[in-house]
Amino acid sequence: MARKSSRAGFAEPKTPSSARRPGGSGAEEVARGKRKLPPAETLPDGTVRYFLVAGPKGRVLLPADMRAALDVQEGDVLTAWLKDGEVRMHSHLHGLRKIRTEAASMAKGLGYASDELIAERRAEAAKDEQETLRDRREQKMKRR
Repeated sequence: MARKSSRAGFAEPKTPSSARRPGGSGAEEVARGKRKLPPAETLPDGTVRYFLVAGPKGRVLLPADMRAALDVQEGDVLTAWLKDGEVRMHSHLHGLRKIRTEAASMAKGLGYASDELIAERRAEAAKDEQETLRDRREQKMKRR
């Protein structure tokens, strides 16, 4: 079977994801620099909302102030979650800080959680033993 020749630059087949979206001219204007996106906006709950544009191959450029707030440098790894159509992400450095903070708060206790659990169980067992002894004494008193 002979292979079809294609002109240079047209070798990749068109896929549904590469098709133009209707009404997407606004994004093209932003990409060309003809129209600017709205600036970052702080919402009443303290959340900062950014408007970003998906570029070629779905790449999104994070604005400089967002990268500074995330303490993200070129080459840093980000962790992202997708839930209910929303994306949430943080840098690995931020994740490490969260783990350290949580571990430090756990270490501020007086001991291990297992030691605390054992002490509670022993106290319960001693209480049960005292109640059992009291009940036996009462039964002996009734028999007399």
